[in-house]
Amino acid sequence: MPNEPHPKILIADDHFLIRQFVKRTLMDAGMEYVDMVNDGNEAIEAINNSIEKKDLYDIVFLDWNMPMMAGIDVLSYIRTKPVYQNSAVVMFTAESEKQNIMKAIKMGATSYILKPIAPMELNKKIREIMDWLQSRRLAKV
Repeated sequence: MPNEPHPKILIADDHFLIRQFVKRTLMDAGMEYVDMVNDGNEAIEAINNSIEKKDLYDIVFLDWNMPMMAGIDVLSYIRTKPVYQNSAVVMFTAESEKQNIMKAIKMGATSYILKPIAPMELNKKIREIMDWLQSRRLAKV
């Protein structure tokens, strides 16, 4: 993506290996700015810090089931922030929780990825989200 700014990304998942896998996959796809947190409370803190610093995340990956605060609650919080209306939020949910997908989409999730996460699926979602972000940027012009 020449001449395009690199998106700033937040990964919120309580599983260390999943965070590392997603970060590595994103960085292999050319993403440079990737932050990681362990739970929903840390995600809220990162979101608030980004607002305060006026350095918003373009993409937020949220695990549905995290300690302290569920990803769906973090999604709900993010969508109450007007500055985050053009940011993508991607939910991770287990195959056995497919009913959660429609709830997340209705609450403002941009997309979702079923766990276990396959590298090809994650790369496909990254491309889709980058296209979505580009369309949002063009609509603002």
